[in-house]
Amino acid sequence: MPMSKYDVFELVTYLRKCPDTFFKPSDFFLEEGLNSMALVYDTYRLVSNDFLRNDFKIPSNLGAISDNHWRAIHISTWLLSNSDFMNNPVIEDKLYSFWFVELQQASAYVKFNEWINDEERAEEMVRLLLYCCEIMPYGENQDEAADKLSSLSSVERHKVLKQSYEAHERIMKIKREMEEQKAREAANTYGRE
Repeated sequence: MPMSKYDVFELVTYLRKCPDTFFKPSDFFLEEGLNSMALVYDTYRLVSNDFLRNDFKIPSNLGAISDNHWRAIHISTWLLSNSDFMNNPVIEDKLYSFWFVELQQASAYVKFNEWINDEERAEEMVRLLLYCCEIMPYGENQDEAADKLSSLSSVERHKVLKQSYEAHERIMKIKREMEEQKAREAANTYGRE
């Protein structure tokens, strides 16, 4: 359901003010760490405005989630505490995909502190959340929003770099094979003389 009150740059500013407490490791990795599940459940409750509910969609194998990914989730719960997301039950069902699919993929290439310290990564998190929640950023149409997210996407950037590297490797292999062929031909010519 598209909405129009979500200003990307206001949300990025809000995200970048995330308190250091959210950077702590998950209690899955460190006894004194943040209770990741409490943060996730509390965020679900804030968004749905149902504070008595305890049944929310979470993955079955929480131990398989890396510490870096958990820290990204912690930071995203700060973003979701913004008043634009509170009492917005329409997006509740979309948070699972944001946290445990899209953010997991991006976290493979982004260190947790970059979500705050790097302007582009902060904007990527905001746009990724808006995309997953099917929210149109203020002042943008669907094509503009998709294009901007694609240009910031760490996953897309990694794919392009990987393809570029593979293409470069193919070119270098062909050059090596051509040089080896020339060397063999030169050796054959030299051997006949």
